Amino acid sequence: MRVNDEIIEFNFTGYLRLILMLFVCFWAFGCPEPTGIVTSLSGFAIPTFFVLSGYYVLDNKRDVRMEKTIRKIKRMALCFAAVFLFYVAINVVLVVLHFMNFAFSKRMLFEFIVMNLWPFEVGNSIWFIQAMLYAYIIIFIADKLKLMKYYKIFMIVLFVIMLLTGEFAGTLRFNIFGYPYVPGNWLTRALPYILLGRLLREKKRSLMKVQFWKYLIAFVVGGGLVLAEIYILAWTGCLRYEGHMIGYGIMAVAVCGLAISIPIYTPNRIIHFDSAISGLIYVFMNPVFYILAISLSDRYPKFVGLLGGLSAFLISFGLAMIICGTLPGRAFFTNWDMRLADAVEVDDEDF
Repeated sequence: MRVNDEIIEFNFTGYLRLILMLFVCFWAFGCPEPTGIVTSLSGFAIPTFFVLSGYYVLDNKRDVRMEKTIRKIKRMALCFAAVFLFYVAINVVLVVLHFMNFAFSKRMLFEFIVMNLWPFEVGNSIWFIQAMLYAYIIIFIADKLKLMKYYKIFMIVLFVIMLLTGEFAGTLRFNIFGYPYVPGNWLTRALPYILLGRLLREKKRSLMKVQFWKYLIAFVVGGGLVLAEIYILAWTGCLRYEGHMIGYGIMAVAVCGLAISIPIYTPNRIIHFDSAISGLIYVFMNPVFYILAISLSDRYPKFVGLLGGLSAFLISFGLAMIICGTLPGRAFFTNWDMRLADAVEVDDEDF
C-alpha cells in the first residue's frame, strides 16, 4: 500500500472478529459440544480480540499512535458508559421482578473498579470493555511520558504476572486478599495482549511472508499445549483458572498472523463495520442468553445447555447487523477511520 495510490488496506481480520464470537459462545456458555474440548480451546478468542485491537491502534509512528489511542479511549469510554447503563437497567428490572435483595460492599466495589468483576447477575461481558479502556489509558500515559520504547519489556513482565497469578497460581499457592487467582482484567489480559498486538504490527512484513500451513501448525500446537496444560494442572490438583494459558497466546498469534496476511480487495459491510458488529454481538449475547435460559430452561433444558449459546449468537448477530451502521453502533463503530489514517501515513516501516 502506497500513499500516492490512496489504497486502503483490508484483510481477513474483519471476518476473524465475527468468527471469534462463535468461540466466545463456547467459552462463555459451554455450547454446543458435550466433550468440553472445544470449550477449553475457545479461550484463545478473547486474547485474540485484544491482540487485534493493539495491532490496529498502536501505530509505529508516535504521533499517529497517540492520536489513535486517544480516539480509542473516547470511544471505549462512551461504549463502557452506554453498556454499563444498559446492564444496570436489565439487572434492576430482574431484581424488581424476582424480589431479589442486593447489597453493595467495599469489596464488591474494589472487585468492580480494580479487578473488573461485574457484581450483578447479567453483564459479565462488560469486563472486556472496561479492561480495554483501562489498558489504553495506561498506554496513552506511557506514550505521553515517552515510555513506549520499552513496551517489549513491559509486555514480558505483564505476561509473567499473568501466568504467576493465573495458570501457575495453584502451583505457587497464590492467595492475596483471599483471591486464589487473578481473573482476566486490565492488568492480566488486556494490557499484555494489546502490547503483543503492537509487536505484531511492528513485525507485519515478516508475518505476511509466513506460509499458510505454518500458521495452521502453530495454531494446532497451541491448542495441544492448552489441553496438556489443563490436564497436567488438573492431574496435580493445581488447576484454579483456565483463562491464562500459554497455549492461548500461541493460538492468538497464529490466527492473527494468518488473518493479517490474507488481503481483502472487495470490502463489504462486515469488513466496514467489523468492530461494531463484533462489539454489539458481545454486548447482546449475555442478556439474550439469559432471557433464553429463564424462558426455556424448564421446558427445554437441553436446548439451553447445548444450543442456547449458539442461538444467542445468531440473535445477537442479527441485532448487530441492524444496528452497526446507526448512531448506537458508533460507540463501537469500526476501524474504517483508522485505516483511512493508515492510507495517509503508511511507509516502509509499517511493514
